Amino acid sequence: MRFASLRRSIAGIGIAAVTFAVAGCGSGATTEVSADDLGPAGDSAWAELVEAAEQEGSVTYFTGQPTDNLQELASRFESAYGIEVEIVRDNDANLQTKLAAEAETGRHTADVIATASRPWVDTRLAEGYFVPVTGPAFGAAEFDREKFLRDDDRIFLSSAAVLTYGWNTSRVPDGIDGYEGLLDPSLADGKIGVMLPVSSAVVDFYDFLGDTVSPDFVEKLAGQKPRTYPGAQAMAQALTSGEIAAAVYTMPLTAEKEAGAPVDSGLPSPVFGAPFLTGVLANAPHPNAAQLFANFLVTKAGQEAVADRAGSVLPGISTAATSADDIWVNSRIVTADDTEAFRAEFARLFGSSQ
Repeated sequence: MRFASLRRSIAGIGIAAVTFAVAGCGSGATTEVSADDLGPAGDSAWAELVEAAEQEGSVTYFTGQPTDNLQELASRFESAYGIEVEIVRDNDANLQTKLAAEAETGRHTADVIATASRPWVDTRLAEGYFVPVTGPAFGAAEFDREKFLRDDDRIFLSSAAVLTYGWNTSRVPDGIDGYEGLLDPSLADGKIGVMLPVSSAVVDFYDFLGDTVSPDFVEKLAGQKPRTYPGAQAMAQALTSGEIAAAVYTMPLTAEKEAGAPVDSGLPSPVFGAPFLTGVLANAPHPNAAQLFANFLVTKAGQEAVADRAGSVLPGISTAATSADDIWVNSRIVTADDTEAFRAEFARLFGSSQ
């Protein structure tokens, strides 16, 4: 199977969004999916929904999950059901702006959305934005409904992005032992990469550092005069290339290390993760395919793809970095006002390095 397109499109509202789609069956190599990995078969009503989803023929997923994971997820779903997957991948703020524009025009394209922004989800829930998920995988014994399904079955956790610290082994041959190791004077003056507070999820991460490392750790980190980056993938690329020696906010670098890249990463306990709150939109143009795709996300086949190097909502997922149950949980919900306030504080602390 090949991807029909991987393009950067400019939406009518001026927001850039990476969009790609899986081509139809027979277009190339496919990822084989075992029927046993698709979860419970469901009843006759579910069988009718699957048939209706296949008739709809496509599903559109708005998300910020990692590109490689999404490509594998889409490939597996296409292999299992013959349904084309279009993925619009961007950060939460841009996805929310695009969804707001669609609501204004009434031209809805999104079927399912996964976001790390709890305040946005809570606001939309009050507006009737999501419908309950109905798939049989949500009732499987291995899926913990109490932990990972909420709000009258309208929101579920599909994965949790695991973010941790990493280093370039050529520049830091002795490695880094914990976040405290980033305060080594040898890593000062632009050798460390840190994340700009572009969303509430990133503010959560800085709360995590203050809670699990030390209350003044972020201030001490700013004293290292690091470089700032707008995204974890860009920072990981800078780390791999040697542009920076260490990164504060990156995915576990196991795949890059196995491929021979001069990188490594640690995994503290607890680990920071950005849970992806996921739901089927009430105005989904492909409502049956949306329900089928949501169900697929919490099957073994779906989790092996979407939770690769991330937190999984099912036990025994070999590709996952950890269980989503092991993710640190913030004691507060970071609001839009909190995010703006932290951006100002971040600028004060890190301003000279931006």
